[in-house]
Amino acid sequence: MAATLNPPLPLPGPSLGPIPHPPIRRSKAPDLTRDQKRDCQLLHSIGWSYSQIYKQTGHTIRQIRGACQEGARATPKKRTGRPPLLTQAQVEELVEFVCASSTNRRMSFQKLAEVLDYGVKAKAIRTALLREGFHRRLAMRKPPITEKNRQIRLN
Repeated sequence: MAATLNPPLPLPGPSLGPIPHPPIRRSKAPDLTRDQKRDCQLLHSIGWSYSQIYKQTGHTIRQIRGACQEGARATPKKRTGRPPLLTQAQVEELVEFVCASSTNRRMSFQKLAEVLDYGVKAKAIRTALLREGFHRRLAMRKPPITEKNRQIRLN
C-alpha cells in the first residue's frame, strides 16, 4: 500500500501575501584616493554637476559630494586611535612562535609575554592574538586508552 502525502492546509485568517525578505545589503564603496578627490574637486570647480562627474568618473554621488564639500581635504586625515604596542613584525613572530608547538600554543598570555620579552604585558599579547584571529578555548581532556578499549578499536 503506497503512502500518500496530503498537501499542507492553508492557515486560517487573511492571506498576507508572500513572506517579505530582508533588504539586500550593499557593500560599501571604497574610499576615494587623494588623486580621485582632487579630480572631483577640479571638475566641480569648473562648473560640472555631480551627475556629470558621476558619468565621467564612475564614483558614487555621495563620494563626489563628500569630496567637493567646502573644507574637504584631498589628503585623508590620519586614522585616530591608540596605536598597537606590538609592531607587525613582532606580531608575526608571536604567531609563528605560538603555532610552532602544542606546548607554545598552551602557554598563558603572561608566560608568552615573559618568554618573548617584548616589554609588553599579557593584555597586549592577548589583543594581538585576538586581532590575528586566535581564540582561547579549554583543551579537551582525553582519558587514557585502556588495553581493553585499544583491543576493541583494533577489531
